[in-house]
Amino acid sequence: IRVGTLECPLEAVELLELTAASFAAHEAEIAAVEAERYGGSSQYPPDVLRVGRRPLLQFPSELLAGTLANPGALGVALRDRVSGRIVAYALGSALESHDEEGVSSDPHLGEGTTFYLHAMATLPSIKNQVEVENHVLTAIRDRAAAAGFACLSTLIEARVHETGPPWLRAAEVLHVADDYLRTGIRFVYLHAGLDPSPESEPDTVAEERRRSTS
Repeated sequence: IRVGTLECPLEAVELLELTAASFAAHEAEIAAVEAERYGGSSQYPPDVLRVGRRPLLQFPSELLAGTLANPGALGVALRDRVSGRIVAYALGSALESHDEEGVSSDPHLGEGTTFYLHAMATLPSIKNQVEVENHVLTAIRDRAAAAGFACLSTLIEARVHETGPPWLRAAEVLHVADDYLRTGIRFVYLHAGLDPSPESEPDTVAEERRRSTS
């Protein structure tokens, strides 16, 4: 039974921490997630930008490992306990270590206060992909906030912005790439503050905060 043909309930998901030291142990599985999400040639136009046989949207393992070696690096992966497979991951580092489209115009570039979410992918065939996606996004956001970052920026698919958790949907759009790298996919450069607010928390958490201050 393939993992991608099933629901992946969050209660059956294990959260793994990704670091420069631990990445090698999970590299093959993370590369498989990245390839399944961004490596399929059928989803791109015939003239899509490539490096050899690899579409540029598919990050090579050495690039991901390099990001985890940067200052302020953080990473998480989700493993399905039933199958034992990694089904999603997200990682990044301090904004100043990156030069993707939109970074040069980020209002907080040079301050050292912004975490840049460099890479994120989930297995595309999981039925509850959005739920899993939102779980890994919020996990990396929480770690960035705990590490002392004040903001989070990312260049991400517009689809993920539209279906993401409340804090991501509320993020400021600083740049739009309608046909990013000639893939036919719309990407947006987002900037979000990491200070907790009632709008970005679950209703139960927000209510508890209100009670404690009343």
